[in-house]
Amino acid sequence: MTLQIGHIALENRLFVAPMAGVTDRPFRMLCRTLGAGYAVSEMVTSRKDLWHTLKTSRRANHEGEPGPISVQ
Repeated sequence: MTLQIGHIALENRLFVAPMAGVTDRPFRMLCRTLGAGYAVSEMVTSRKDLWHTLKTSRRANHEGEPGPISVQ
């Protein structure tokens, strides 16, 4: 059963919530492969001076993931 949120259509109603230390890119991709319609990444800092650190870059990396993409 699809879910429509505005102009975005999700294939189902299974969501993976953002969990610190858990929902990294490999985990999100695994969840999507196993049927999740939507997976949210871990929280990314709002401090602009930390946006270019390795840790933040890894958390914000969505390379190869199907859309839609969401960053907490």
